[in-house]
Amino acid sequence: MTAPPNRPTMTKAQALARVEQLIKEAADAIDMPKELELYEPSLGDDLCLDPIDGGSEERIVVNRKYFLRGIPKGRITEVTQRVKAHWEQQGHIIDGVSNDGLVVVGRTRPDDFYLALGWTNDDVPTLAATSTCIWPNGTPEPTQPGS
Repeated sequence: MTAPPNRPTMTKAQALARVEQLIKEAADAIDMPKELELYEPSLGDDLCLDPIDGGSEERIVVNRKYFLRGIPKGRITEVTQRVKAHWEQQGHIIDGVSNDGLVVVGRTRPDDFYLALGWTNDDVPTLAATSTCIWPNGTPEPTQPGS
């Protein structure tokens, strides 16, 4: 659940630490050799586009996506099952699973970050996590007089 627009949130640094923690924990649940490789386009922050709360354009979401290199193609289903089971054991909510059972999306509890396990066209798994809308410094910037 996104915080109301003018309420304090976690900071960008805290959100990034949580995103990285979620990805590392999911990767660790896959008990086979692998290497996490950052998907560099995910390094930028995105504007919060949450229409429900009429949020400020000054809020952002922090997200990261990683490739999991070295996973054998024949173990795709096993990887998906392990990550999904890990998320459920952590108390996270699974929002959807693709028809083929290979893509899983969910939300964390208690902080409502988005989680995703997907696959590239070359059968390389990807893990991603995205924060809720946050103020970069944790609080709204003070309004300037006359603005």
